[in-house]
Amino acid sequence: MSRSRAFNRFHRFLARQKRRGLRSALPQHKMDYEYYGSPIDHSRDILNRLKGREVELELMDDLGLTG
Repeated sequence: MSRSRAFNRFHRFLARQKRRGLRSALPQHKMDYEYYGSPIDHSRDILNRLKGREVELELMDDLGLTG
Protein backbone atom coordinates (compact mmCIF):
# COMPACT_ATOMS: atom_id res chain seq x y z
CA MET A 1 0.00 0.00 0.00
CA SER A 2 1.39 3.36 -0.91
CA ARG A 3 2.26 5.82 1.79
CA SER A 4 -0.41 8.35 0.88
CA ARG A 5 -3.14 5.70 0.77
CA ALA A 6 -2.12 4.41 4.19
CA PHE A 7 -2.06 7.98 5.47
CA ASN A 8 -5.60 8.63 4.17
CA ARG A 9 -6.95 5.36 5.58
CA PHE A 10 -5.44 6.11 8.98
CA HIS A 11 -6.93 9.58 9.10
CA ARG A 12 -10.35 8.29 8.02
CA PHE A 13 -10.06 5.76 10.85
CA LEU A 14 -9.22 8.52 13.34
CA ALA A 15 -12.11 10.68 12.09
CA ARG A 16 -14.50 7.74 12.48
CA GLN A 17 -13.31 7.18 16.05
CA LYS A 18 -13.73 10.86 16.84
CA ARG A 19 -17.29 10.92 15.42
CA ARG A 20 -18.24 7.87 17.46
CA GLY A 21 -16.84 9.46 20.59
CA LEU A 22 -18.71 12.69 19.98
CA ARG A 23 -21.98 10.88 19.28
CA SER A 24 -21.72 8.94 22.52
CA ALA A 25 -20.94 12.14 24.46
CA LEU A 26 -23.77 14.26 23.06
CA PRO A 27 -26.56 14.50 25.64
CA GLN A 28 -29.30 15.30 23.12
CA HIS A 29 -29.27 11.81 21.60
CA LYS A 30 -29.49 10.16 25.00
CA MET A 31 -32.23 12.50 26.18
CA ASP A 32 -34.44 11.90 23.14
CA TYR A 33 -34.74 8.21 23.95
CA GLU A 34 -35.19 8.85 27.68
CA TYR A 35 -38.10 11.23 27.12
CA TYR A 36 -39.77 9.71 24.10
CA GLY A 37 -38.66 6.08 24.08
CA SER A 38 -37.47 4.28 21.01
CA PRO A 39 -39.07 5.03 17.63
CA ILE A 40 -42.35 3.21 17.07
CA ASP A 41 -42.88 1.09 13.98
CA HIS A 42 -46.41 1.69 12.68
CA SER A 43 -46.05 -0.45 9.56
CA ARG A 44 -47.98 -3.40 11.05
CA ASP A 45 -50.97 -1.16 11.88
CA ILE A 46 -50.93 0.39 8.40
CA LEU A 47 -50.87 -3.03 6.75
CA ASN A 48 -53.76 -4.25 8.92
CA ARG A 49 -55.84 -1.19 7.99
CA LEU A 50 -55.12 -1.72 4.30
CA LYS A 51 -56.10 -5.38 4.51
CA GLY A 52 -59.33 -4.46 6.28
CA ARG A 53 -60.09 -1.84 3.64
CA GLU A 54 -59.46 -4.35 0.85
CA VAL A 55 -61.88 -6.80 2.46
CA GLU A 56 -64.52 -4.08 2.77
CA LEU A 57 -64.12 -3.16 -0.90
CA GLU A 58 -64.38 -6.80 -1.98
CA LEU A 59 -67.56 -7.28 0.07
CA MET A 60 -69.07 -4.11 -1.36
CA ASP A 61 -68.13 -5.26 -4.86
CA ASP A 62 -69.72 -8.67 -4.29
CA LEU A 63 -72.92 -7.08 -3.02
CA GLY A 64 -73.01 -4.59 -5.87
CA LEU A 65 -72.87 -1.57 -3.59
CA THR A 66 -70.16 0.28 -5.48
CA GLY A 67 -71.23 2.94 -7.91
